[in-house]
Order: sequence, then C-alpha cells, then structure tokens
Amino acid sequence: MTEPTFYDKIKALGATDETTVNFSWEEGCDVFHYNETHVETALSETNAVYVLAEAIADKFGVFYNKGNSILDEMREDGLLDDYERGDESFTDFVAEVIGDSFYDYDWIEQSTQRFDHKRGWTDLSMALSIPLGDLKETSYNPLSGWECQVRDGNGNLVTLGA
Repeated sequence: MTEPTFYDKIKALGATDETTVNFSWEEGCDVFHYNETHVETALSETNAVYVLAEAIADKFGVFYNKGNSILDEMREDGLLDDYERGDESFTDFVAEVIGDSFYDYDWIEQSTQRFDHKRGWTDLSMALSIPLGDLKETSYNPLSGWECQVRDGNGNLVTLGA
C-alpha cells in the first residue's frame, strides 16, 4: 500500500485545490545588540537566507509572501538580471540576492528580545503560502522543516508538523 502524498493528506482534511496552505519557519540565535549588528549576526548564524532561497528557487516559484510571488518580485525589480541561465547555482544566486536585499524587502521578518544592555536573542521568521492545487504533483512535503497550517473542510485550522 502506498503512503498518501502530502497533497492527499491535506485533501483528506476536506480542503479543496483552492485552499491556501500556509508554511512558516523560524530560527534564532544569541546576539549582542548593543552594537546594532544583531540582525547581521542572525543572518550569518542561521540558515534563513538559504532556507528561503531553496523554498522559492528549488521547490516552487509560486510560493507567495503576503500575496506576492517572491521570484516574480525579484524579476520585476531586476534582482535576477545578473544570473546566467544554465548555471546550476540558481539557489545560491537567489540566496545571495536575499541576503543583499534583506533590508529592502520583507521576505524575512526579524525580532529581537533584549536580555540586558548587551545581550539578546534575534529570531528570523518567514511565511509562505500556496494554493493546495499547486502541490498536486508533489509526493513529498515541499517544505520539509517548515510548519504547515491549513483550514480543513469545516474551517478549523490544522497544523501539520515540520
């Protein structure tokens, strides 16, 4: 017997192909905030930039952040113009664009909890969404390691493990 696909599991909840599937990811680290480098520290100490690049470049370019396709936004703003087609490092290129453009776009959110006048914790988080129907051809969880939330056929919010 074949194990149900990610799509089948969500469909079994009573969701339709038009149902929005929401994915979220968060990681953080200890930082020194007094010198205002805490965000840069979190970007270098976590996998946030590459995790987002992998999600939108390797998995599905149709993932949306606040209603906009991130890859489309990058294309429209000319951020992908320097990429040489056929180069097999598209994900790496996108990761570099995300890192370089961090302060210009809200693809990755950051928040810092200050423990005292020097130390704290900075979290980086992301939220992506996609219509369930776009996952029909996928046999795996397209964003392994991300938390997934979807409304079932009765409108209840169901959380699926990362």
